[in-house]
Formats: sequence, structure tokens, C-alpha cells
Amino acid sequence: SHSPLKAVVSTQSTGDNGYSADTDVVKWFWEITHSMTDDDKSKFLAFSTGCGLAPVGGMGEMTFVIVKNGGDSERLPTAHTCFNVLLLPEYSSKEKLQKKLYLAIQHFEGFGMI
Repeated sequence: SHSPLKAVVSTQSTGDNGYSADTDVVKWFWEITHSMTDDDKSKFLAFSTGCGLAPVGGMGEMTFVIVKNGGDSERLPTAHTCFNVLLLPEYSSKEKLQKKLYLAIQHFEGFGMI
């Protein structure tokens, strides 16, 4: 069984979308997700993929993409769960990113899930 930590660690694919692996906000994102509790990692997976568990074939079977969603903003991160796409504004600090990401995943449960 894959832990949520393995899930987050093994999905580092940014593609050609305005961010690179060297962009500060992407580095901060991975630092934040790596330090999350297992419960928060499961919430993050649910927020970003629609499911809090790793796919049956493991996380190696999953493509996860971080897409730039504008410059620094007060907006929360959003996700296209059908495509495993995280839309992430280019926040000005790691602290701001962490606050917005935690707000998004903590308040995700229940939205649109009837």
C-alpha cells in the first residue's frame, strides 16, 4: 500500500505551463507537501485528484501537473480533478502559499460532493 507521502513525492511533473521545477513557488509547493501529515496529504490528494487514495496501479501510473494560474493573488489554489491539474497562482512567499494551500484543502471536503 502506498502512503500519501509517496504519492505526493512521486508526482513531480510540471510540463510546459509557465512553471519549471526551479520556480520558487513550485519548490515551495513540494517543500510544503512533503512536510504535511498523512491526513493532510490525503486531503491534498482528494483536493487535487478527486480521490484521497493512490490509484490502483500506484502513483507511478498517475500524471500530476502544476499549472501557473496568474501572478501573486489572494485566490486559493484550485484543481481540475479529472485531469490531476493543480492551478497555482505565483504566490510571493512560501508562507502565503502554505496558508492558501491549507485553506483550500481544509475547506474542500463537501463542496460539490452530494
